[in-house]
Amino acid sequence: MRFTLLSAAIAAAIGCATLAPSHAAPVAPDSYSIRVKNLYPEDTVYDRTRNLFYQSNLWKGRISVWNPANSDHYNLLIPGVSSSGDGAQQMAGLSIDTRSNAKRLYGVAKDSAAFRFGPDQSKTGPCSFHAFDLPATAASTPVWSVYFDAVQRQFEASTGTRPFGPVDSAQDSQGNSYVVFALGIPAIAKVSPDGKNVEAWFAEASNGSQRPGYTGVAFDSRTNRLVAYGGPRPITSFDLSQPTATATPVALSGASFGSLDGTEKLTFVSSGGKSILVGAKAPSVYAFTSTDGWKSASVKSFTRPEFQTNSLTVVTEARLGGVNGIYGGGAYFAEGAKGGRIDNWLYKIPNSILA
Repeated sequence: MRFTLLSAAIAAAIGCATLAPSHAAPVAPDSYSIRVKNLYPEDTVYDRTRNLFYQSNLWKGRISVWNPANSDHYNLLIPGVSSSGDGAQQMAGLSIDTRSNAKRLYGVAKDSAAFRFGPDQSKTGPCSFHAFDLPATAASTPVWSVYFDAVQRQFEASTGTRPFGPVDSAQDSQGNSYVVFALGIPAIAKVSPDGKNVEAWFAEASNGSQRPGYTGVAFDSRTNRLVAYGGPRPITSFDLSQPTATATPVALSGASFGSLDGTEKLTFVSSGGKSILVGAKAPSVYAFTSTDGWKSASVKSFTRPEFQTNSLTVVTEARLGGVNGIYGGGAYFAEGAKGGRIDNWLYKIPNSILA
């Protein structure tokens, strides 16, 4: 009897061990919704240190802050820019000064009539650039703001054409900001870390298209290169170690980039020590990998059905479901300022595009 009971106990123990659930590896969600009514984000930046999403509320000229851990949400308002959806300026690109332990958040605001192609288009309306200290709260206000009219006049005096429609920015390792203009001519304004100096840093001739300027910009700290996206060519690099800004057209190989129409934002993504930039151009995203300091780059592309309808504008890094990944998001432009949308989706992009 003792042997039988012992055998039964051992068998039961083995059975329990066999049936004990294993710890499954975390899985990144295929899609994730940021539930903020009438958000319509043109840009999305992920703060990996604080686990927060910063998103530009296009029509309302404000910055939305969302915590995916608990769905907490608040807005950062900008005096003279933020509105109920009918203001003189709209929010465009966002950036943070460093990918980890960021101390500053930046937002570009464009003239709300700049992209009205036709008789109602405005080339001289207000456009501005704003810096927030991090961490921020709902009570935070910009630590400084600059308006671009003076530097736009400088560009016009030197080139004969006024750039307008600023849409994105990036920061170098010294804290300087570079703001790109999408309309008029390809142009980049340089703003000092304290916002006191704004320089007409670089401009080149228009290619005659409706949107001749750069639409995205990113900084690669590994190579000390600023890389602009769209406009006269898919990507253009600038060596910041040089005393004078000089554009280097980046030679591309691999997937075909196609037309320059529809480029949006450009994002630096870290992957295995490589220099990789990912740009949005609906309905696809394009990953550019360089091994020679952005003289050349190989290209991979990816699309999914949702990118056909979400007005794809941005690729962002994010940690969701306990897994680091990259996601594409859009502004749903056709729905307007008060379309009532609540779900603002981010869609998973496979890591294979970075390989």
